[in-house]
Amino acid sequence: MMKTLVIEPVSAFNGMDVLVACDEGLFAAEGLDLRIASRQPGDLRSAAEGTLEHPVTNQGRLLERGEAHMFQG
Repeated sequence: MMKTLVIEPVSAFNGMDVLVACDEGLFAAEGLDLRIASRQPGDLRSAAEGTLEHPVTNQGRLLERGEAHMFQG
């Protein structure tokens, strides 16, 4: 029985392991239907908007809204 696992989008290089595992069918082999959620347009902000105390980040937003099961931090 397949279980669905929804994760936030992965960064190109930091998430390379997830992308390769998807392409090679490794999640499916373990019974996981991995889905990568899409961010909403309002989630994307310029890095220039951030400060050291409050950096701009999109990580965790979909998880906080219940739209993903986990994020890659």
